[in-house]
Amino acid sequence: MTKVIIDNVEIEVAPELTLLQACEQAGAEIPRFCFHERLSIAGNCRMCLIEVKGGPPKPVASCAMNVRDLRPGPNGEPPVMFTKSPMV
Repeated sequence: MTKVIIDNVEIEVAPELTLLQACEQAGAEIPRFCFHERLSIAGNCRMCLIEVKGGPPKPVASCAMNVRDLRPGPNGEPPVMFTKSPMV
């Protein structure tokens, strides 16, 4: 299990989950159109964008990135994601 912080809620999730699935486990509702667990990842609709602190300078498609792809903070803190930030 991997610790992550989503909208100031720290949870432990399986590293193979997508960021979208991790956000849902933290109680965040992420809109989506093209994502389904039984289909391959498309990431085309761009409805599931979230902000990853310390990540790219633009929102990322939460359906197309896994928890294991996140980097910890500079002092080993859990990765931080935001679903309701001004960037999103």
